[in-house]
Amino acid sequence: MRLFLLAILIICTGTPLLAQTINKKDSINHLKGSEVIITGFPAEEGKSPVPVAEIRREELRENAPFKELPNLLKSLPSVVSYSESGLDVGYTYINIRGFDSRRESMMVNGVPQNDPEDHSVYWVDIPDLGSYASNVEMQRGAGSAFYGPPAIGGSINVETFPDPTRELTLSAMGGSYGTTKFAVNANSGLMDGKYIFSARLSQAHTDGYRDKAFFDSKTYYLSAARIDDRSMLQFNFYGGPINDGLGYYGFGAYGVFPGPNADKSGLQDPVLRKYNPSEPLTYERRPQEQEAFSQPHYEMLSSIKLDNSLTLNNTLFYIQGDGYFDFDGTWPYGSHSDIYHLTPVYGLRYGFQGITDSSLGNELTRAFVQGKQYGWLPRLEFSHEGGMFTLGAEVRVYRSTHWGQLLSAEKMPVNLPGDYHYYDYHGGKDIYSGYISERYDLSSGISLSASVQLLNQTYHFFDEQPIYYDTVTAAAEGLTPGFHSHTFDVPLFFVNPRAGLNLNFTKSFSGFFSVSYTTREPRLLDYYNAEALSIPNFNKNPDSSFNYNSPKIKPEHLLDLELGVRQSEVPLDDDWKATGGFTAYYMPFSDELIESDKTDLFGNAVLANAESVLHYGLELEGGIQFSDVLALKVNATVSHNEIRKFSADTSNVVGKTPIGFPSFIANASLLIQPIKDLKLTASMRSVGAMYGDIQNSDTFHNDAYTVLDANLSYRFDRLFGSDHITLRVQVNNLLDKLYTSYVTAGIGFFVAAPRNGYLNLEVGL
Repeated sequence: MRLFLLAILIICTGTPLLAQTINKKDSINHLKGSEVIITGFPAEEGKSPVPVAEIRREELRENAPFKELPNLLKSLPSVVSYSESGLDVGYTYINIRGFDSRRESMMVNGVPQNDPEDHSVYWVDIPDLGSYASNVEMQRGAGSAFYGPPAIGGSINVETFPDPTRELTLSAMGGSYGTTKFAVNANSGLMDGKYIFSARLSQAHTDGYRDKAFFDSKTYYLSAARIDDRSMLQFNFYGGPINDGLGYYGFGAYGVFPGPNADKSGLQDPVLRKYNPSEPLTYERRPQEQEAFSQPHYEMLSSIKLDNSLTLNNTLFYIQGDGYFDFDGTWPYGSHSDIYHLTPVYGLRYGFQGITDSSLGNELTRAFVQGKQYGWLPRLEFSHEGGMFTLGAEVRVYRSTHWGQLLSAEKMPVNLPGDYHYYDYHGGKDIYSGYISERYDLSSGISLSASVQLLNQTYHFFDEQPIYYDTVTAAAEGLTPGFHSHTFDVPLFFVNPRAGLNLNFTKSFSGFFSVSYTTREPRLLDYYNAEALSIPNFNKNPDSSFNYNSPKIKPEHLLDLELGVRQSEVPLDDDWKATGGFTAYYMPFSDELIESDKTDLFGNAVLANAESVLHYGLELEGGIQFSDVLALKVNATVSHNEIRKFSADTSNVVGKTPIGFPSFIANASLLIQPIKDLKLTASMRSVGAMYGDIQNSDTFHNDAYTVLDANLSYRFDRLFGSDHITLRVQVNNLLDKLYTSYVTAGIGFFVAAPRNGYLNLEVGL
């Protein structure tokens, strides 16, 4: 906390005192290009040895009315995205090179967004983010970011610097499946030569394509920035409460397929494929099964030019998430009174009359979570002759509360306290890291980069409500029968180095090579999943107690080799220009955490260390600007992903493909702009087949699919007294295909909606 207060003092007192000599005109022009980066690690063209892709403000605004952020990025190389509702809103996910969000480093303004305990990124908790983002940059490969968890598949940084252009717009959108969004957006423009204020409020709703997969959100974004001659200071406050119907089980979860055929053929049934199973899987979701969550973000970002060669960047942030989801608890797993800890032994301990009924009847369960996180991200940049030296650090503290409660049942025990929790514990994580990075220009065309990150972090698990181990369970685990409560800390220390070489053969032709070594820790629930009533995943002491200094699960280690070539702005004739390039990657993994053939209480695959897994691939990118009227962009990825050794799994999976890794991904988009204010974009997305289980069975084989979408927009200037009126039309899945976008064994197939369309009206005042 002292460091946190000291950072506030440095930023608040240092900013006005050091604002003296920077060229303000250059700074404002920089702002108008939406390229000011206060935090994060932007790739520098011709200097950074990393494959990168980005989406700027204009393109984001064209598509954000219809999509959440992960689906805005699905046209980028090596990306696969999917949603639980079957539409582009609500719970959406993004994979890079086949790696899911727990192997990616996601940031907003440089602030890490991965959950510190389970590593996942819940973009649903930052709804409408793409509408007020100024830029999104995705760097593929390992070690491409130093804030947040070490990147493996890649890193994404979303910037939200206010638009310096004065603006007041009203927006309304409506379309398929009861989807609506209403928003007001305001920017002050540059005031008094130094201040910018920005605000956005929006409200969105959809019934969802799948049954009972609705989604509601109310979003706010408030930002204030000051640009002085030698400094910039920005305050952000954003987030929004959400409410949604649960849809985390797909079609055919646990291999239980609904319908008369009881197999995958139901995925081609227009009605049956919308089935949204509940915990017992043979039942549909109950209306009471809903989620409510809110996660406000508070940020203070500062950049101070100490002198002509030295710049100090600071980020302070606080994030608090509170919410719950209520779900059907009529599980088919053993005695329900045991699961909910309602047996006589608990009754005697907690003051209610215990029961022995194996079925309580129509149980409704609440899972509550609260997470609080604050941090300081300082970075010092020294520009010297021939290059740039960077020294940075990360200080983050996270604490969480988790509990589960039986809300209702037909056979509730007598005198059960209203606040009785059948599980209750606290978690936490302390993260301290430092890094140094140097980029040195060996000549006008050769740049050498090297960096190393020292990462120290500690998991905490404490204040667990005691759990009773009966004679059978205790004997199986070598424990004493009775109540047990687990408390442990898991300290972890990693060194993550990276080096790269960038070669500029000509002004438009360059190449790069990089090598990275990355270590990534398991999730907290991999050590102990208290909610799923598991046993701590630690080795035993001689007295059969758990040795919390000796976890069975291990961190994973990756060596990443990248080789790339880029060709830009090649004139083909008087009008045509072309760009192109490729990236080849080779990623041997040791101790990779992959899904085993075991599942937990909720059907999620239990992760285990695979001794050897290999990933390699080739990413191709290209584009042709035929004229001011016509432009084509394409990208494709061909990859090979193979399990080479996995002794923790009981089935023969050597030589098989890990879950969720398609061998082929391709995108193409054609932009037609016959006049300045009319744009038509047609896009194609093709994803190869993938498997949802490590046995690579036909049961969980997701077929390859190709989907066509189209977007049309027209801007009317000075119409009916307005500054402008813009009409946008989005049609997804033009060919009306019935396809599934993702699959995981136990969780099932996630279906995508057939043809669906939306109309957006934006009025600038």
